[in-house]
Amino acid sequence: MRRMVIRSVPVALLGTACAAQPWTPSVPVAYWSQPVPDAGPVMAQSGDLLLRRWALPETDAWAPYQKATLLTAVGEMDPGTLLPDTERLDVVQVARASAHRVATAGLPSDVMVVVDLRGAASVAFGAELVRASRAPVSLVLTFNNWPSEDEVVPAEETLAALVRDAPLSQAGGGPPVFLLDAWRLAFRFDEPDPGSVDNRYAVGDLPTADVLRARGIRRVLYVVEDLDETDVEEDDLNATFLAYQAAGIPVSMTDLDFMSQRELALSWPAVLDSCILQVSSRQVIVDDPYFYARAHGGWGGVRGLPGGWGGHGRWGGHGFHGGGHGGG
Repeated sequence: MRRMVIRSVPVALLGTACAAQPWTPSVPVAYWSQPVPDAGPVMAQSGDLLLRRWALPETDAWAPYQKATLLTAVGEMDPGTLLPDTERLDVVQVARASAHRVATAGLPSDVMVVVDLRGAASVAFGAELVRASRAPVSLVLTFNNWPSEDEVVPAEETLAALVRDAPLSQAGGGPPVFLLDAWRLAFRFDEPDPGSVDNRYAVGDLPTADVLRARGIRRVLYVVEDLDETDVEEDDLNATFLAYQAAGIPVSMTDLDFMSQRELALSWPAVLDSCILQVSSRQVIVDDPYFYARAHGGWGGVRGLPGGWGGHGRWGGHGFHGGGHGGG
């Protein structure tokens, strides 16, 4: 699949725009992270099997928030399709090691984790957490776009990780771990060519503060790749995190290096208190009309049909903002 057909904005404008914007997870992943790996062999499995392996039970409290859009793309792929070899990404290996450390320590039952890494790394983190945890964990996929020829962001990279690293099943019943793809709002200051598929999207429906409280969640842990390259939450999370903070649910922000080295088991409260994020109201790209103008009205055009994990993703035309909604 060809990717990232973009018409770059003038260098001076890009520099000015970047200087005016905070560094969110989509900035380093777009401009200076390891390139998308070459294609490699793909484990053959049906789309239905892949859905079943990643799906939370319907009885799980967090099941209404999961997104099947990207997973359903497997059913549309030719059997001989090659996908990127995501095991070659350094961040995938670091994410797996960090998740193993978290699993060994045991994830507190009153913490919701939001993992905002390059998609393949988020998948690796979640898959290892399920494999290595002694207690139940509820992984919630939020990948809500579609791979395509001439795509702006590499959905097939995240899809490759979902195929290769799928758990045998999800029992659910544990604290929620939301898996996000930091590619989703990348290249925000670039203009896609008119013929490209702008498959970027926003995560717009994390649980509300009231839902978290009702389900025993008292804190949120936000995981990014590297705090040296990221200083605030992604733009589409700003309003939600502000609401958590206002409701007395603190958001702690940390990175993979911290989680892979810190002795988490000693005291989770101390760990979380050491990295509390002070969320501030700010201008965000999803409220910027010029962002949509640069996208030629097609941003977020991939959407899933109603019905949760039983639906099938499809191309939804122009101007569909974000695509798909969770429940509960």
